[in-house]
Amino acid sequence: MSTDPEPPAEPAAEPAIRRVLEQALPTVRVLTLRHLAAGYSSKHWIADTDEGRLLVKVPQRDRDPAHLGRLMTNTRVAAEHGIPVVRYRCLVPHAPAVDGPVLIQEFEEGDTAADLWESLDEAQRLVLCEDLGSIVGQLHGITAPWFGEVAENATASSLRESLRESVEAEVDALLRQGHADLLGGSAAVRTATARALSQLDDSASLPVLTHGDLWLPNFLVRERRITCVLDFEHATYQDRFRDFGKLDEHIFDAFPAGRPAFLAAYAAVCPLPDDWEQRVDLAHMLHALTMHVYFLRWSPQWAPEYAQQVKTWIAEHS
Repeated sequence: MSTDPEPPAEPAAEPAIRRVLEQALPTVRVLTLRHLAAGYSSKHWIADTDEGRLLVKVPQRDRDPAHLGRLMTNTRVAAEHGIPVVRYRCLVPHAPAVDGPVLIQEFEEGDTAADLWESLDEAQRLVLCEDLGSIVGQLHGITAPWFGEVAENATASSLRESLRESVEAEVDALLRQGHADLLGGSAAVRTATARALSQLDDSASLPVLTHGDLWLPNFLVRERRITCVLDFEHATYQDRFRDFGKLDEHIFDAFPAGRPAFLAAYAAVCPLPDDWEQRVDLAHMLHALTMHVYFLRWSPQWAPEYAQQVKTWIAEHS
């Protein structure tokens, strides 16, 4: 699946970024600053400073400071449980120099798994899949008493007591934003979702920390091993197999040999319940529905493809 490339940086932006850094971190001396061509929804600059390298992130799509605050909270929770993540220095809710929010974080050395993937042989890819399984299994060992947002100040209306309640509320919200005709009708989606939920073991329906955006660009690699997980902005407490939707689409559909390696490493950390395949099946539909709504907003040409995946799933569960 293609995604929109990052917009080119304007040369005039660097003085503005330098001003943001100097105002946000007045004790830090900026030595050099350069644009980094990375990411899909933000512009990035690397700053060499007397306190080490920093990454300056200027969001271009979701510029809501509350959303960025949740990203920092989600990342902190993951870090507290041993997940290798970046360390944020500060959030500037609105920087006049760029007319929007700015995140400043410590720069993590390494290449993204996406940048390296094509240069790796099968054995090297399998090692990354094993690393990925161990890290995701560790992530999914972080539990919570509710389904919903991670943030401490989350509103009560966003928190759900059961998986069924959580999924049905999410589906309703997505259907309000989606194209009902492309999806085959809202009622059909709700009915098939309810039927799939009724077949799951309630005792295994535990809310855990899910990343929400697990694909190769969000893993940093050094010496051919995964060393850092990036971008927890979509993290929530959900059924853990929700993360498998994007993993399967963007990694294992193209590299099926990696899935058994991933699953073995994952299960060694976080054992699989008896109904895990049914949960992954539901996760695939929810991922497709989410992507349908996402692309309707940002790249409408891709929305029908994901809507067709939802329709196919409904037909298989009727």
